Amino acid sequence: MKTLCRYIIFAAALLGIAGCASAPPSHDAERARARAGYSALDSETSPAVSTPSVTSAPTAAYSGVSRPILMALPAASGKRSSPMEVVSNNPFAKAVMEGINEYLTEKGYEVRSLEGSEDLSNLIQMQGDISGNGDDMSYIAGLALGADVYIKFSGSIKNDMVNVELSAYETSTARQLGSKTGMVQNHGNSKDKQRYLVISAAKKALPALEKTILAYWNEDAKKGVQYKVVLRIGERFQGSGLEDLQDLSISSLRSAFKSVRVNNVTERTIDIIVYANPEVYPDAYAVYSAIKSAVSSSAQAKKNNIVNKLIILELN
Repeated sequence: MKTLCRYIIFAAALLGIAGCASAPPSHDAERARARAGYSALDSETSPAVSTPSVTSAPTAAYSGVSRPILMALPAASGKRSSPMEVVSNNPFAKAVMEGINEYLTEKGYEVRSLEGSEDLSNLIQMQGDISGNGDDMSYIAGLALGADVYIKFSGSIKNDMVNVELSAYETSTARQLGSKTGMVQNHGNSKDKQRYLVISAAKKALPALEKTILAYWNEDAKKGVQYKVVLRIGERFQGSGLEDLQDLSISSLRSAFKSVRVNNVTERTIDIIVYANPEVYPDAYAVYSAIKSAVSSSAQAKKNNIVNKLIILELN
């Protein structure tokens, strides 16, 4: 059992939570609520099951403009390992990802999944297109699949406790929003029980992390819908003309959208976040068209890649 720590390498997009893993059925409602956070321990007295059934306590109604799109991602075991490889090779990571996705879906969140996605073929290309994040495939996957927030999780067993740490990130910048840890006692003596325990530990951390995510989202959503935009400048622009184009491009986009946040500007790359009014710009292509129009007086914009909330284009 102690070797479980070698296998619990995963990450998760979790958010929508409103209670720890639920307690087993009880005839005493008060007692059930008091024990709601300890279902993993109580479950040890029952036969192991391959897929736990979890019912959470209701959470307070969300009062934001919308709910964030979430994604659970296993952490790569190495810089060159993709999240999909981890899921394919690690049964614990796959179980936790599926458990979290099910939980979030039951809570009413829109959840994006790695498995079965047609956009996965774009990940390798995007890894090279986006400077500064080439080793973070979770970040690229979140962008490609259109998640607003992705969550990584990692775990271990220490002093007979199963520990799972969940970390939420803003997808557009990979900025960490917060981390929470869930712990349950390790009584598992089979793969099925250990599988259940790591899922239970993850779900115990969800309520606190959800509050952190929704606090961020409720404030950020007031600015509009986020789109990450990478502008790559062609070789025909040189010297002062190159700098003028950078200034004009950013200025034009600030006029066209509700808000623009500049992440990074290099000699030939402008990395920005555009906040678009969803009533005016319902999707990424509408945002691209607006960008193309905004910079038309100084450069010709050509789309390189448009996937969900990621827009990569060239200025020539």
